[in-house]
Amino acid sequence: MLKKDPNMDFVPELVDGAVVLNAVDVCSIGNDCRQCTELSVGIHNWLVAHQLRYLILDFQDEKEVCVTILTELLQLRKRMRFPFLFCGVMESPRKFLLSYAYNDHPFFTVPEDAVAFLKSKEAGALSSDFGNIKFGEPIPCTRSRNYRTEEVDVEAEADEPDAES
Repeated sequence: MLKKDPNMDFVPELVDGAVVLNAVDVCSIGNDCRQCTELSVGIHNWLVAHQLRYLILDFQDEKEVCVTILTELLQLRKRMRFPFLFCGVMESPRKFLLSYAYNDHPFFTVPEDAVAFLKSKEAGALSSDFGNIKFGEPIPCTRSRNYRTEEVDVEAEADEPDAES
C-alpha cells in the first residue's frame, strides 16, 4: 500500500511582531516528492514578493517530515542568505537537518522563542511591511497540473498499454 501525499501547506501567522510559517498537513513521503519541491518554489516566491529577510518555520512537533521539503529549504537558505529558523522539529527531521550542516541557529520548541532570538540577534531583519500578507491563509503555491500522487500513477500505469509492445 502506497502512502498518499497530503496537500502540505505553509500558513503565515503573526507571532510577537514576526511572520511564522506554520506547516499544515505535513508531508512524510520521503525522497523525490515533487509537491514538496514545488512548495519550496512557492515559499521562495512568497518571501521575495513580501520582501522578508528571515524565515521562521514551525513544523508543530511532527515526528516525520518529508526529506524533500527539508532539503529544498536548506537549498533555499543557501540562496537567500538570511536567517532560517526551525521550530517544533522532532528528533528525526532534526538529525536530517544537522546531517546537512544546518548549524547556523539553534532549533526552537515554539515560534515565540525563535522570534525572541531573531529580535536579539538580527532585529533589522524584522523591519518588513506585513500589509499584503494574508495571515491564516496558505501561501500561494503553483501545483503542477501534471502532478499526481504515486497511488494514481501506479493505477494509470496498469491501465496503459506497454510502450515496447
